[in-house]
Amino acid sequence: MKPKRTDSIRPKIFQSPAAAAEAASVTAAYALAKSEKLEFIETDDSNFEGVRENNPVQDFSIEINAIREENKVLVSSVAKVKAENSRVREKIDESMVPTSELSKELHSVQGQLVVERSRCSKLEAQIAELQKRLETSQSIEDEVQQLRRQKSMVDRNMEMAAAQTQGSGGVCRWIARTPNA
Repeated sequence: MKPKRTDSIRPKIFQSPAAAAEAASVTAAYALAKSEKLEFIETDDSNFEGVRENNPVQDFSIEINAIREENKVLVSSVAKVKAENSRVREKIDESMVPTSELSKELHSVQGQLVVERSRCSKLEAQIAELQKRLETSQSIEDEVQQLRRQKSMVDRNMEMAAAQTQGSGGVCRWIARTPNA
């Protein structure tokens, strides 16, 4: 791309109209601050009110000094705001460190909680199974007790039957008994 002729004629600082206007205003302010006396030409135009020459340089220098003081105050305010912003950013960064650490710890604890929930579910299933076994064993124990009672009754009946058989002499005696007696 070839540079335009106008680019080489005008310095880069004056290429935009805003920059040119700013440079002109700075140049004018500098000239007003350095000059001691301004000469104004009086015109005969009835619509134009001439500038009074009651020390106009001093009037502008007062305004310029006021603007400079205001600029110093504004620059000071900007510096204070920047310092405050820096402090706030540091506080935010400091508070973000524990927050991120707490977030990591929270994720870790949530993972542990999931593991513990799973373990608890397994234990509950085991407890339910053991309760069923216990109920079954209780019914089995009841059956065993009933069978023991039945056995003891059968044993007693057999003992009674044996005692009766011994008292009557038993089957052998009955068979051996002679009819002539």
